[in-house]
Amino acid sequence: MPLETPQSSAPGSPEQGDVSVVVIGKPGVGKSAFLNAVRGMTEGDVGSAPVGALPKSGGPVMYPDPSHPNLLIWELELEGEGQAERWLGEADVFIMVTDGKFDEVHARLAREVRAAGKTVYFARTKADLEVHTLKRLMGERYDRSEVLNALRGVCTESLGAHGLGEPFVFLISAFEPYALDCPQLREALLKDVQIYERVLKPARVGFELITEKEIAEIQEAYELGGLSEVVTRIQCSLETIWNAQLDIAITGESGAGKSTFVNALRGLGDEDEGAAETGVTETTVQPTAYSYPGYPSVILWDLPGIGTPNFQADHYLEAVNFSRYDFFIILASERFKENHIRLAQAIVGAGKRFYFVRTKVDNDLESMARRRNPPTEKDVLEEIRNDCREKLAKAGLGDAKVFLLSSFEINQFDFQTFEETLEQELPSHKRHAFLLSLPNVSLAIIEKKRQLLHQEVWKVALVSCLVAAVPLPGLAFTCDVSILLRKLSAYRQDFGLDVAALTRLAERSGKPFEVLRAEVHSTLGRTINRDVVVGLLGRATGTGLMVADFFLHRIPIYGALVAGGISFQSTYSMLSHCLEELASDSQRVLLKAFDSEV
Repeated sequence: MPLETPQSSAPGSPEQGDVSVVVIGKPGVGKSAFLNAVRGMTEGDVGSAPVGALPKSGGPVMYPDPSHPNLLIWELELEGEGQAERWLGEADVFIMVTDGKFDEVHARLAREVRAAGKTVYFARTKADLEVHTLKRLMGERYDRSEVLNALRGVCTESLGAHGLGEPFVFLISAFEPYALDCPQLREALLKDVQIYERVLKPARVGFELITEKEIAEIQEAYELGGLSEVVTRIQCSLETIWNAQLDIAITGESGAGKSTFVNALRGLGDEDEGAAETGVTETTVQPTAYSYPGYPSVILWDLPGIGTPNFQADHYLEAVNFSRYDFFIILASERFKENHIRLAQAIVGAGKRFYFVRTKVDNDLESMARRRNPPTEKDVLEEIRNDCREKLAKAGLGDAKVFLLSSFEINQFDFQTFEETLEQELPSHKRHAFLLSLPNVSLAIIEKKRQLLHQEVWKVALVSCLVAAVPLPGLAFTCDVSILLRKLSAYRQDFGLDVAALTRLAERSGKPFEVLRAEVHSTLGRTINRDVVVGLLGRATGTGLMVADFFLHRIPIYGALVAGGISFQSTYSMLSHCLEELASDSQRVLLKAFDSEV
């Protein structure tokens, strides 16, 4: 009889909760053949588990059920005490598999599963081979029913000897999915599915990693050109993000502190190598490009001061080649003047966006503090902000955004609002470039970088696996290490953990370089090369079951990947783990640098 199940949800639909079943047993007991049998498949079927393959170490390997989209069956090696503990909280059902008697290792895990409130079944594989052997040996004395009962009895007794009572043991045929007890076990699993999917929520991760548009694009690419077209599309998507050009113009009247502001945004002091030249007189005589350290495609343009003899407001935009810039930041160190207003109106007329930044507010606060009855800091800042807004409103620029900042305390005052506003109003690919280029001056920025980078991990992992051609020594899968090496190196730079960034932070904070570097605990944070990456891959255990379930429903080709043994899970797991470790390193370094929450 065919192993069928009524559909309770549409194929591939995440509307019902997924039910994860872990099939666990020692190497060589026939788990792969069992996986095929319990799913109603034979070795040659598409999506079948490879029989006779080398044992899989590390985390579980998923094999989706072909007829029930919410039944996800995982193969896991039983390699020793404690090895399966991490999966107890995620799996719903366990099936203990052996080709002989159950021993203390099986019993210990079974007790842990029961203690966790989970269901556990026991299966004896290769039972058909045992039956055929006994039939030849027993001749006329052979009675199939008695032999099966005796075989089951031996297994049940071994469980009872370890204090597990007398649970039913399913006898499974290696190559006949409809023989022996396989249909009964299948029926029991489907009953579990009907129970669990009513109470389990659909798989989710912390935030949506993959948009509906991306899902549709992957599906379209796969239908047009298979996996190679998927790789091409995703690579183009990543390259668009990684190579996005962002040009920001910094302008204002002479003496407003433009060059110092440019340096502050780039995480540099005025005396650092590569810093914009500063001085008490106008030092910028032509538009000068300053890229963010390590981010050559993100450029701050220090423009000559408006109102100087060579750059009058009426012809200023034309003189500085205004079409080059994505947006303008207009700086004023005192009250906004007519030149600021005329420039802002010209920028709006040219179809560009601008932001007003009132600089040197630290000087204003210090000056007010010397008064006999000094106002509060809040009152001073509010007075400055209202004055700016009133002048802008009178000029018909009431919607303009005003930010109060200090180049010497760049993470104070309105900096967070300033950063969030730019982040929200930039196109998505330029937003990515802007956020990653920001110096790590606050825990909030580090966390935003972590979230942003996590959204692309699945793309990097997928491309790395699909373009791979050469197996890696010591690994049971292939992936393109050069892609991973490039991305992991970028992670270190994004979180300011490379030598150059740590050196700049040490100079700015007055802390010794080695003191800051001691807060970098991860292997990757200290050194990175091909051998390190291969070692990290070798220790990767794959994603958690819930995360993998999520991808099954979100990436149209994910089921084909895991069924084909492609290393997406392990690569995704390694990248995610490294990202978390580096973000934690960056947070510790920042806290040590300034000895306080920032």
